[in-house]
Amino acid sequence: MAGKSSVPSETSLAREIFGPLGGIVEMGAAAEAGQRPLRDVSVGDFVDRHREVLGHILTGVREIGVFHVETMAIVDELGWHREHEIRAPSLLLWSACIEEFSPRIDEPASVQRMVRFGSDLQLVNLMQALVGTASQRAHNAEAVPDLIIRVVGLAASLVGMDPERAALDIFRMWRVTFLPQVLVPSSSSPDEIKRNFRNCAQLLESSLLGT
Repeated sequence: MAGKSSVPSETSLAREIFGPLGGIVEMGAAAEAGQRPLRDVSVGDFVDRHREVLGHILTGVREIGVFHVETMAIVDELGWHREHEIRAPSLLLWSACIEEFSPRIDEPASVQRMVRFGSDLQLVNLMQALVGTASQRAHNAEAVPDLIIRVVGLAASLVGMDPERAALDIFRMWRVTFLPQVLVPSSSSPDEIKRNFRNCAQLLESSLLGT
């Protein structure tokens, strides 16, 4: 997203956000199940238990992106909030193959390692997608950072993290992982996007660290 001069479509921006959210839901369900086998994990039951939180997340996403109703309906198209089976290879992809693919991949220890790392990774990807969307579409730059913090914190709660602490941790991981790629002079990001990313990062830091 950051390295291209063309303006991303509303649909592509939304998909950048909804993708990590799908991974977070799967990993949240697996994390909540603890030592139970993946075949016994119900995504549908997990979503039902956390429907209010998911509703707040999607409301925040819509406000950040100023998305149309039709764009928000992409969530229904993707279907990650409906009942489906969670498989170890899916968690392997969400966690960027931190585990070696083997017959032991669906053992509880492997599953929980994938869930822990994958949760961090997808939460950072979510923050990048939210900041990227805000840099393209947000109308109220001053209000957006608090919305991003809220959405990331709520998403973190789905995987068993403390929302306030997680938001700060994810911000720190995001700014060392993604921010330099956008701001370095060699980046192909347009100057306006660089300004928007820099401004958002400063406002996020101020809100999270009180600086």
